[in-house]
Amino acid sequence: MKRFLTLMAMVVSAVVAFSSCNKDNGNDTTEKGAPTIEWPGNTDFDVMDIDENLDASLTVKAPAGIKTFVVEVESAALESVLASSMHITTTTLDLINDDTVIAMLTLASNGTLPMGDKLLNQTEVTFDIASLVNLISDLPDVEDGSEHTFNVTLSDNNDKTANASCTFRVVKDATTAQDE
Repeated sequence: MKRFLTLMAMVVSAVVAFSSCNKDNGNDTTEKGAPTIEWPGNTDFDVMDIDENLDASLTVKAPAGIKTFVVEVESAALESVLASSMHITTTTLDLINDDTVIAMLTLASNGTLPMGDKLLNQTEVTFDIASLVNLISDLPDVEDGSEHTFNVTLSDNNDKTANASCTFRVVKDATTAQDE
């Protein structure tokens, strides 16, 4: 019986040793967590005023690596700008695979917005759109108090998804922000 227990202990030890050698070595993404989109300056994702205090910096985390990154724009004012000035005929912007969108947004953001390979397979990215959002207030037909929403959807290499909606409100008059 003692030999049997000793033999069983050796088998268990070998199994434990073998399985510990098969832990994640950085290549296996099956056990990694789901992607997240965080807005550190606005943790509740409340409507954010476009003013001197604008914080439009998102932290995107995808432990398995980002596979897709799409932004859907809900804004009549921006829809016309995308079509007329940027020659982008859709309000659903693929920031990894659409070369036209990437080229135009690279110009508009002076290259500060991560897109294409700066998103693909990344595990953490700071996505700061403040410079672009600030331009909304300067559009010719944009109304004071109008809201402009950006729906961000990403998937990771395990096909897990994360979604977030960021809404920004134009504040042309200081009293508008105080009244609400």
